[in-house]
Amino acid sequence: MSFDVEIGHASRRGTREHNEDFAGALREPGRGLVAAIADGVSSGGRGREAAQTTVMGLLADFFAAPPTWETTVVFDRLVGAQNAWLAAHNGRAGKGGEVAMTTLTALALEGHGVTIAHVGDTRAWRLRGDELLQLTHDHRFESIDFASRLTRAIGLDDAVRIDYAQGELQVGDTFLLSTDGVHGVLGGERLAALLREGGAQAASEALVDAALAAGSHDNASALVIRVRALDAGRLEDE
Repeated sequence: MSFDVEIGHASRRGTREHNEDFAGALREPGRGLVAAIADGVSSGGRGREAAQTTVMGLLADFFAAPPTWETTVVFDRLVGAQNAWLAAHNGRAGKGGEVAMTTLTALALEGHGVTIAHVGDTRAWRLRGDELLQLTHDHRFESIDFASRLTRAIGLDDAVRIDYAQGELQVGDTFLLSTDGVHGVLGGERLAALLREGGAQAASEALVDAALAAGSHDNASALVIRVRALDAGRLEDE
């Protein structure tokens, strides 16, 4: 049986004036799937543009890379180039100008393997059976005035450090990419329960609706991917 996934996505503005989250997924026959979610930094003024161009650029160019390249190398090249472009823009904006920064969490499903690339405080999760596992670590700290500060973001510095995680892919795995408007108010047990609801689209909508009902004041976005069948294994998987 060939590679088969079900994809669902939901995003709500919440109480914010604008929705600065952006997410997307792309399947390529014979190659697999790449998906990403980004949360633009609103304080810079150009967060929406940063999130949208980062996700769209990654999806557009990921499968254009030679298939012989290791997946982390592809992510390094594409995310590094986007970071350099945003950082250069921010340098030209100068003090007091509108800057463009965003978080990014992306995953690639290829053969029997999954690769996660991560910068910021968006998150990747995997539900396998009854176990929900957080696959990323937030790059943020709580300051003395209780405001959250990102320690890494696309466009924040001239060079970006990307966290990677790789693992085995199994039929039945469900992956969630979420912004902090969702996981900031919903605990792990609640996330797992909502991920089991119906199809991928129904689950993504249930997650976002539950986050807003729980009092989230941020944009809330969820991208859900259910793995229903896999391609044949590759040498890289071994």
